[in-house]
Amino acid sequence: MRLIIGFLLMISVTYSYAGKCNTDEKLVAFCDLAGEPKRSAAICANEKQGVSYYFKQGNTVELKVDFNSNRKLKRWVDLGTYTVYFGFNNGVYSYTLGVPEERPGALAFMDVKKEGITISSHECSSNSFGETNIKSNSIENVSDSSVRDNGFKFP
Repeated sequence: MRLIIGFLLMISVTYSYAGKCNTDEKLVAFCDLAGEPKRSAAICANEKQGVSYYFKQGNTVELKVDFNSNRKLKRWVDLGTYTVYFGFNNGVYSYTLGVPEERPGALAFMDVKKEGITISSHECSSNSFGETNIKSNSIENVSDSSVRDNGFKFP
């Protein structure tokens, strides 16, 4: 019985991540946005130390940003809430995906700013826990104190 339940759970988890990343990538974090059309944001890491951000509407990639050792995705762990923040700037826009401490009912959230002003802020419609502790030279860990000392400005 445990084997069947474990297998069904594995199918459910695999299915819920289906389409978020390419087959050669691991899911780091994601956000499914409520409403129609279906929209999602995902951060994925590949075996070559690369990391990508995808924003999709349906199955169509509307924005893809690649990170590497020269252009890094920023990661901050808020030591007050244990929320992990992923963020980056793309021209005049900045994107932040917050993943709260892994617990039942926890939902991620996503903010987009243009020239420092919030233009979009959403709570995700499901949890967003992917691979934890991904090590990559494409990710820059930002210290909690540096974000706090800078008025919580991130990225």
